[in-house]
Amino acid sequence: MNKLDVLRKDIDLLDKEICELLLNRFAVVKEIGEVKKKEGLPVTNAGREALVLEKVRAAAVNVEEKNALESVYRAVIAASKKLEE
Repeated sequence: MNKLDVLRKDIDLLDKEICELLLNRFAVVKEIGEVKKKEGLPVTNAGREALVLEKVRAAAVNVEEKNALESVYRAVIAASKKLEE
């Protein structure tokens, strides 16, 4: 197996872990949606979204990684809001 194949195998394993973590996150999101419905709260909470994005950006070292993580998390947040509805 050449170096590229080894690296791609690493990516495949990471992708599997990411999917498992996202599915766990989505399960919690659905529970949050139920609580919000019971309490009459809106799905969107701009303050919470800003806090999540701030934490995500802080996890990265450079601007490119910060922007990449923010882009990914904006998609995660959008998907999460649909699951909360």
